[in-house]
Amino acid sequence: MKKIKNMNKNQSKSRTVFWIVLAFVVGYGVGYATHYLIVNWHSLFVSCPNESNPELCCPNGSKPDKHGCCNGEVYTDAGGGWMVCCPDGGDNCFPPIK
Repeated sequence: MKKIKNMNKNQSKSRTVFWIVLAFVVGYGVGYATHYLIVNWHSLFVSCPNESNPELCCPNGSKPDKHGCCNGEVYTDAGGGWMVCCPDGGDNCFPPIK
């Protein structure tokens, strides 16, 4: 009989260790996912990087490229040190979005 009781105690200890390890792993996963969502919220769910200033976004709601031009626009030298964004093949140019 004593061996059976000892085996039950060992099983009880191993189950306790299992649940502690499982709780740690689940907690780590939830914490990491929460951190990732907080850090990357804008890039994941907000298309316009300047929601307080919507005029700083492209008409389709996307963010401009590194020069301030939207998709389909070419960063062009207008002469005299002025750089402008021009639609492909068009003459309707305008200053880049800052």
